Amino acid sequence: MLTKLNRLDTIKLYPLLPLYVYNHDEDEYDYKYPNVFESYIFTIDSKSFKGHIKVLAAELARLTGELGYNKLVFLGDTEVAWLSQENRYDPVKKAQEYLEYNKVGKGFNGSILVEISEVILFIRHLSWMIRCNASLPCFYFIDGGQNLLGYICQYGNLHVSTLNKMTDNLIQDFLKVSSFRRLAVNNCYNRFGKTSAIPGRQTKIEL
Repeated sequence: MLTKLNRLDTIKLYPLLPLYVYNHDEDEYDYKYPNVFESYIFTIDSKSFKGHIKVLAAELARLTGELGYNKLVFLGDTEVAWLSQENRYDPVKKAQEYLEYNKVGKGFNGSILVEISEVILFIRHLSWMIRCNASLPCFYFIDGGQNLLGYICQYGNLHVSTLNKMTDNLIQDFLKVSSFRRLAVNNCYNRFGKTSAIPGRQTKIEL
């Protein structure tokens, strides 16, 4: 099940979510990011992006359950709406239709609360939007108790930060039985093609 929450209410409830905040004195945006205990990049050994996100979504759902969370909260780090960029590339179109079916309107820029039973399907759709819609914000997720912070990048890798030692210990235990493989920092690239170009990736052009 997906539940929508107003952006301002989300920021009050989950203040550790990363955000771009306008600085009136400097007339520019400051980036607000919490202090973290440790950061990781996790990937899956896969032959295609479609197969990759299928396994990655399942592993993230399994991790969510192992950590005892019943939901994850997703919010963009800017005020740009979830469906602000149209894309006719078929998997992205289906992802947008999935959000529309779940009552996410064109102008909605708040958070989406995803129950654990819906995490796999949600992540599979969200990953296509992130991969192909270059004009969207970075959609971070956090648990209700604000112990684990993360996002999926355009290359399909899971970037995770633990916010305390206890959660970090649990992550270490999970990695012993998980399909996740840890990557070196700044080692993300397009593994599913002969070039760095990503099929279907577009940037919204403002007229």
